[in-house]
Amino acid sequence: MRAISISAVGSADQLKVEEFPRPVLSNTSGEQLLIRVELAGINFFDIYQRRGERPMSFPGILGVEGIGTILESSVPLLNFKVGDRVGWAGGSKSYAEFLTLNEDQLIPLPASISSEKLLPLILQGLTAHFLATSSHVASSKTTALVTAASGGVGSVLIQLLKRNGARVIPVTSSHEKVERLKKLDFEHACTYAEMKERVSDLTKGLGVNVVYDSVGKETFNQTIEFVGRRGDMVLYGAASGPVDPINPLTLTRNSIYLSRPTLSDFIPTFAEKKERINDLVSALLSGALELPAIQTFTFEQATQAHRLLESGMAGGKLAFTTE
Repeated sequence: MRAISISAVGSADQLKVEEFPRPVLSNTSGEQLLIRVELAGINFFDIYQRRGERPMSFPGILGVEGIGTILESSVPLLNFKVGDRVGWAGGSKSYAEFLTLNEDQLIPLPASISSEKLLPLILQGLTAHFLATSSHVASSKTTALVTAASGGVGSVLIQLLKRNGARVIPVTSSHEKVERLKKLDFEHACTYAEMKERVSDLTKGLGVNVVYDSVGKETFNQTIEFVGRRGDMVLYGAASGPVDPINPLTLTRNSIYLSRPTLSDFIPTFAEKKERINDLVSALLSGALELPAIQTFTFEQATQAHRLLESGMAGGKLAFTTE
């Protein structure tokens, strides 16, 4: 099979297309189902691994998300069957034509919607869903600040927050992106240079109920100052690098709750996966959630795809196609 390999920590130039043996099924964990990959999602987690900010073995194959079809299983299946189209958001080696997974890693997908429309609902969509409904239960009483609001997770998150009645302050990197967000009816959108004044004006200096920060190192020390009394500081990414260690005593200002959640802890069961993905599909079909078309790349365009995501200019979901 063809796959995108990486031999060592480094830049996007490290990514190469190579031939590998097709994975072989066994009863070992992670090797029980053979999946034919249709789309492999491209995510910041992959970049973190490539840059050495998340552990992985080298040489190796990146990719934790995708959509594909179950070809074979070495164990009896409980909730799926051979031939089902499925998603996953916690696998490994997804930048390949085939991979092996366990059944408990699979996400059920409706048959009536295309893979291209469903892919943004998997890692990005499910992450945004638990952020809006579990990390902080957003309601009409919520004022939320969201960094990287034009990005993959951010663009879904602000829409889910709005659906729940929250007042949203989307923050993005340029005035051009701000204008696009305002045209989507996010009137409080602003740039990073403007966010302090925007928060102060909208909350009369009291601060927001929740900050969702995926930028990390470059923004964390500022955005945590915007959290109001008994508010939530939700750090769920590190696009600019990991944040510096924090003294817990700094949280005594306004009795702030700091969390660093990850998706796997919010979709541990088939039932929770199904509930969250079905709610996202309902939002998509109702028009409460609008997503740009995904951008697809061949394996040979791996360097270009990683550079685009890393630049912050992607503006939507990126994926490799194996067709």
